[in-house]
Amino acid sequence: MSRKMAGAMLGVVAFAVVMGLPGPQTLPAVGHRAVAGISLGVILWATEAMNAGIIAVLVLGLLMVLGVPGSVALSGFAHSAFWILVSVLFFGRAMDKTGLARRLSYRILLLFRPTYPGIMVAFMAIGFVLTLGVPSMTVRTAIVMPIAWALVQTLRLEQPGPGAALIILTTFQMAVLPGCALLTGSLWGPFILGLFRDAGIELDWLEFAAVMAPPTLVWCALVLVANWLALRPAAPLSVTRQDIRAQMADLGPLSRAEVLTGAVVLIAIVTWALQQWHGWPAHAVGMLALAALFATGVLTADELGTGISWGLALFIGGMLSVTKVISEYAINEWAGSLIVPLVQPYVAQPWVFATVVALGVVALRFIDPVGFITIAAFFLALVGFVRPHGIAPLALAGIILLPLHVFWFSYQNIWLAMTDGITQGKAYTGSQRLRVATAFLAATLVALWLAVGYWRLSGRL
Repeated sequence: MSRKMAGAMLGVVAFAVVMGLPGPQTLPAVGHRAVAGISLGVILWATEAMNAGIIAVLVLGLLMVLGVPGSVALSGFAHSAFWILVSVLFFGRAMDKTGLARRLSYRILLLFRPTYPGIMVAFMAIGFVLTLGVPSMTVRTAIVMPIAWALVQTLRLEQPGPGAALIILTTFQMAVLPGCALLTGSLWGPFILGLFRDAGIELDWLEFAAVMAPPTLVWCALVLVANWLALRPAAPLSVTRQDIRAQMADLGPLSRAEVLTGAVVLIAIVTWALQQWHGWPAHAVGMLALAALFATGVLTADELGTGISWGLALFIGGMLSVTKVISEYAINEWAGSLIVPLVQPYVAQPWVFATVVALGVVALRFIDPVGFITIAAFFLALVGFVRPHGIAPLALAGIILLPLHVFWFSYQNIWLAMTDGITQGKAYTGSQRLRVATAFLAATLVALWLAVGYWRLSGRL
């Protein structure tokens, strides 16, 4: 029996079992049925029984049959994150088509040593620089991933292979993880700010940076080491700076299409960076920039249907919709009530407490496809309990944030799903992804233990 067939059968069995069990008293009847539908989807996604986008369509259709209103079940496709995703995926298409991504990849290689460690450090530096001005992990992933993919092709690495996997998975992580350093580094920041306000706690930018920036920097460095140990290629890169300059010369002068693409993307990035001053929605900026790429002729009308992976777009829209369903029917509160009692006994032992909370976060991420539900479930359930024990709310937020980014399966991490789409699934194998994901968790736990020490020294734990 194939894995896909086994996954499909297991999903159907899980759906039937959950439907047959009595629903928890804390869940409405529709919420209980929604848990059954989501259980089916999680197993299908985890076993890759079908295309991820088609599974999303199946799950959303099933949720509506089970009583979830269409306005809730399809809400993800009206979410701002969905339209940012569509816009920036087309950015990547334009950068690849015009050759701008390849030209930028050559520039990166010239700035750093053309070795695997040099390239990894380069993308870490790029990630932290972009975090200062681009407050979206989605946008940063869409900006750097086409460059990294062009770099893999420039180096003529085996696809999939350890070298390509090392570069692409590191780039994905370094586009995402630095966002935890600043309150404005990702959508997590405004969401956490809202949770603090709901709990009656004041939070400012500098305080968040003081608590989170040093651990995040150490965390990213440990992740680079973990990636290298997990996927160290057998042979070093054979490229030299002279080779890079020669290939760059073959590109010739900047073309009109490259200039237009660069201008549109740069204006979008600057506009995103200045959002706190002008107040324009990030998705509106992305949509206008997308229209500009078509209006200037960089992209053509026939590329509207073929220029990006619409299967990926359906998957992300589905994930955002499932998150809304989980919140609408208090499934997050029910899930939190199962996990939180397990961590409360360890509140007097900071390192043990942090480890148990982290593992609880990892466990909940198997049913929370985006992460916001996990943050809310743990933070709201624990913040009132831990404060009398000397654990600052920001330290609790940090303990939750670091392990939130697991990626054993694509459905757990929308930025990994974006990476799969941009690289057309050619950069790494499933086993390579699992190795790096496991190494990532190990590095995250070490970083978390070091962060606990830092927070204790600074009086926040």
